[in-house]
Amino acid sequence: MATGRINDLWHRKDRSRTTRYGSGKRWQAIWTDGTDNVTKRSFDYKDAAQAWLDSKTTDYTLNPHGLKADMLFKDFWDKWRQQQTHQRASSLRMIDSAGRKRILPAFVDRYLTEIKREDIQATINSWIADGMAPSTARLYYAYMRQAFKEAVFQKIIRESPCVKISLPQVESKNFQFSKETLDQLIELVPEPYATAMRVGAATGLRPSELFGLSKQDIDFPNSVIRLTLQDASRRTGELVRGPLKTKSSRRSVSFGPVMRNILLELCNASGPEGRLFHAEGLVQIWKYEAVWVKARRSLPEIGPGWHQLRHYHASVLISHGFSPVAVAARLGHKDANETLRTYAHMWDSDGSAMAAVSDTVVAA
Repeated sequence: MATGRINDLWHRKDRSRTTRYGSGKRWQAIWTDGTDNVTKRSFDYKDAAQAWLDSKTTDYTLNPHGLKADMLFKDFWDKWRQQQTHQRASSLRMIDSAGRKRILPAFVDRYLTEIKREDIQATINSWIADGMAPSTARLYYAYMRQAFKEAVFQKIIRESPCVKISLPQVESKNFQFSKETLDQLIELVPEPYATAMRVGAATGLRPSELFGLSKQDIDFPNSVIRLTLQDASRRTGELVRGPLKTKSSRRSVSFGPVMRNILLELCNASGPEGRLFHAEGLVQIWKYEAVWVKARRSLPEIGPGWHQLRHYHASVLISHGFSPVAVAARLGHKDANETLRTYAHMWDSDGSAMAAVSDTVVAA
């Protein structure tokens, strides 16, 4: 009959200390499969040892959790990574970079059942101490949380260690992109980038959506841009369009008469595969990034990149009284909560207006 037991390597049965006290891993799990084959493994924590014994149990009536065999974190990470077929190529590159540089080195030769909440917290704290940006730390933690969630689903561990983790706060950005600054920027840059800036500021498209626009995306009868794909071209100049950032990114963005004329001119002069923005072929990512960097030397207030045009567009919508729900739909956010997390500071609290309204309740 298969059996398992746990030995305390630091104490004897009478609670006196052994010669190994304080040295090495304390808890030793011993598994016998019923055929004289004995497997031993040592752990820092007793519950990790018990979880390993549970995973060795093949009779689920003796193991109500039905846990499968334990795995090294690095092995499971590789397995989880192979399942991310739904991710865009750029997202996969970020996951691979995060795993290679930070996540896997933090759990070298650690088994899934050995990793506890405090280990996750200590890892994140060490990243921040090393100078990692809070937004990057939060992203890397999100990858770990997804992987451990999958390990729970696969019944390799009972519960995820990614619970009650204190994450670094990301400093909210106070976007101050004025119409005057936009006009100066457009005058400063060459075509087709100046026109691209007009379109970006008027639609709120992400840079990859903006530079991926093709004439087939423009529905002139209904005055909308129908976003179904975005630019996925590599720096080599390969002409490729791929999936949008999220499911919510698939949307229709309406435009007015002025933008209609701009889009019509772009469609009439479209390039390869109907692309609206092209110069000597495809507008490659390094080209439009370089244009922005150069312009920022003269206009430092424009901020770090083309995404600022999207923020500018959001600020215009908010200043004209549109709700978070309406702004979220136009920008392709998952919901209004995502919009508020980014732009809550832009909505006026309207304290005086609310005070005036409340007075009407008690007015004679």
